[in-house]
Amino acid sequence: MVEKQKQSGEAGHSVLRQINEIQRMSLNELRKKWVDLFGSDPANLSKPYLVRRLAYRVQELTLGGLSKATREKLASWAENPKQTEKKTVREKTSLQLGTRLLRDWHGERYEVIVQEDGFLFQGKKYRSLSAIARSITGTHRGGRRFFGLQPTSSKGGSK
Repeated sequence: MVEKQKQSGEAGHSVLRQINEIQRMSLNELRKKWVDLFGSDPANLSKPYLVRRLAYRVQELTLGGLSKATREKLASWAENPKQTEKKTVREKTSLQLGTRLLRDWHGERYEVIVQEDGFLFQGKKYRSLSAIARSITGTHRGGRRFFGLQPTSSKGGSK
């Protein structure tokens, strides 16, 4: 398990280095990188698009692409687009052990680490993200929403 985390951490650093390099590339360098990673001509794609898409491709190649379940869901939606109009039960985001959640709040950066039996925040264990959000803000807040794991609901709409 420790070896897997070490490899994952090294891959993450490699990805970050590559993304930083991509962000500093000229348009011609980005087009060459596109040919290297996709094997096709990028045509007249804009620089911001090339940067975003190449950054995603680097992550995809290093860390893996979409899960099988996600690919199947997208294929199903492509076959029957109207099914996306139906309300679906929200799927909880599964957080892997060791995941770091970062949140900037009033000029301070807060870090939470996902553990098997809860969350580690400032050296203390918490059972929920909501308790951590309350500790940070001083008010009751939904932890998943506070840490960006759940979209905010639109005003006037139903939850």
